[in-house]
Amino acid sequence: MDHAKGLAGIVVDETKISSTKNEKLTYAGYSVEEIAKAHASFEEVVFLLWYTRLPSEDELREFRRDLVSKMVLPAETIRLLLYIAKEPQHPMSILRTTTSLLGTTNDVDHDEPPKILAKMLTAIAAIIRIRDDEPFLDVDPELGVADNFLYMMTGKKPNAELSQMFNTVMILHADHEFNASTFTARVVASTMSDYYSCLTAAVCALKGPLHGGANERVFEMLNEIMSQDEDPIDFIKNEIGRGRKIMGFGHRIYKHGDPRAYILKDIAEKLAEETDNMDYYNIQQQLADYMLEKDHLHPNVDYYTALIYHCLGLEKETFTLVSAACRTSGWLAHVMEQRREKTLIRPNSEYVGPTNRSYLEDTAVKEAR
Repeated sequence: MDHAKGLAGIVVDETKISSTKNEKLTYAGYSVEEIAKAHASFEEVVFLLWYTRLPSEDELREFRRDLVSKMVLPAETIRLLLYIAKEPQHPMSILRTTTSLLGTTNDVDHDEPPKILAKMLTAIAAIIRIRDDEPFLDVDPELGVADNFLYMMTGKKPNAELSQMFNTVMILHADHEFNASTFTARVVASTMSDYYSCLTAAVCALKGPLHGGANERVFEMLNEIMSQDEDPIDFIKNEIGRGRKIMGFGHRIYKHGDPRAYILKDIAEKLAEETDNMDYYNIQQQLADYMLEKDHLHPNVDYYTALIYHCLGLEKETFTLVSAACRTSGWLAHVMEQRREKTLIRPNSEYVGPTNRSYLEDTAVKEAR
């Protein structure tokens, strides 16, 4: 029998949260392009993912207030972060440990998604601050969720333009159907395990370079080109000649271009111009033109995200942390949906190893020798 490697093209379940059908990304039926163009807030999209409907003005105001008020960490978590966040391990490994710890403190049996999301955002911001040798920052009740997250990471309160752009970045990363980390979270949720166990598993999956970690590899590539003062096209040709994968290009679903990348490209250009990083952006455009002409490969969501995070002043090792912060909202939506199904995910496999062996016969042969 022929099997799709990596479950490519296999429909394993139903969902009302998001869709990539016909290479169009929608959240509960709304296109992400329209949501981004309308300058929706991150909280509004989180509400949409969790309840599959848009909130009223009163609901949104209360939802935002509730989330912001919960962006506080337990003392035990802070003590651990101060101890481990500067360790040489990858920041995603630190987040993995932190997420697990969050599931053991402050009466977590009664933690619900709003509090869990709020604590995850604050924990990620805290990891970044500690690694930058900067003090923790308390949440500002006058700011929204995305603005607070950006402020608590960078120490700078965003102006209206940056606020709008960063809200869009978080929205575009909020969910993406049954991607690897989301499906991992759903598998754990199907066992009726707790929320924090599901998120810990999702963080582990997102860490990999073929998933969330790809944005770090993109920036490593850009830095290598810049540091060597090498022609970008020659660099790519050499990498391809060595059989290396060019990170940030192609997508299993979007064969004609990632809709998120088109929006992020404009944001990357604006931020690059404002922060004197146009050299990076110009290299990206040269590479994108070449890869499209040579292999018909389009940039994916990780390609421009790498430059955006750099322009925000973040170290490349923390890029995937920010993606995890955005994606936690979607992970929680899928965990809630999977728990409502009350169905254990347990697929079958086709065994292709040796058959008809006899342990007694084989051990007798060994003894005879």
